[in-house]
Amino acid sequence: MSLLEVRNLFVRYRGHSGAVVTAVAGCDIDVEEGQIVALVGESGCGKSSLGKAAVGLISPAGGSVTFDGAPVEPLGRKARPPAQRRLQMVFQDPFSSLNPRRPIGDLIADGLRVAAGHGGTLRSVGECLERVGLSAGIADRFPHQFSGGQRQRIAIARALAADPRCIVADEPISALDASAQASIANLLVDLVADLRVGLLFISHDLSIVRRIADVTTVMYLGKIVERAPSEALWARPAHPYSRGLIGAITEPDGEGRLPDDLPGDVPDPVAPPPGCRFHPRCPIAIERCAVEEPAFRAIVPGRMAACHLAETLLA
Repeated sequence: MSLLEVRNLFVRYRGHSGAVVTAVAGCDIDVEEGQIVALVGESGCGKSSLGKAAVGLISPAGGSVTFDGAPVEPLGRKARPPAQRRLQMVFQDPFSSLNPRRPIGDLIADGLRVAAGHGGTLRSVGECLERVGLSAGIADRFPHQFSGGQRQRIAIARALAADPRCIVADEPISALDASAQASIANLLVDLVADLRVGLLFISHDLSIVRRIADVTTVMYLGKIVERAPSEALWARPAHPYSRGLIGAITEPDGEGRLPDDLPGDVPDPVAPPPGCRFHPRCPIAIERCAVEEPAFRAIVPGRMAACHLAETLLA
């Protein structure tokens, strides 16, 4: 059994016009202890909705989420069961996720009280700060006194204080500059290796994902379209959407080559296309793609894809 299991998850929202948007349309994800699983895709594909449902911040419309063998219940007025407090989240914008009126030492101490409640490993505020590369002497400062990268380290320290077994990181580096992105990504890799936590890393930056993730899961318009070991996916993607995302990455090759553009725009999630949801933008679509939704299936051992032509792409 995986540490974090998402099964046939659906997340729906009702828009201002009354239309129902299915942001997540029957997705499965597994995160093992000591493993980094990346969830990638364009903006609006449902990645963040899946991540929030996985930690119980929003209620799913269907499916299930289990953490360490127990169902994850959506957060309400009651306190979460102590064991499930070891499922933590790191948000995209650390400035909005840290209370500006409280010293960072107090914010981290909240996590230490959580750890005490479930019998986890107890650390001090200083130890948590030093674990993420900051000085223990800054605990009395406020969030506005730090850079974006430092604030994200503080947010990670707060999550670590709760002695987590699994962390969901929702675009944790997208609001940072390039140097801060690399340092935060390296920090997360080190923490996973040292503490054996599981990490669901949600991102649209495939160049970072390639460096840090053990497994990459590709999402398009609410559906998982490919899952594979990261290096295998990069070497030979089995879905045209994965191939398009990789081709759109800018590479400093010194030859002035421009990245490829994915054709078209993401369709309206209120009324997704019939058949394969990617077929209106797919350069290799056949007639079958417009009428028959491809099953998400094993292509070769360890790899899955939802494409009628996946075997052709891997040939």
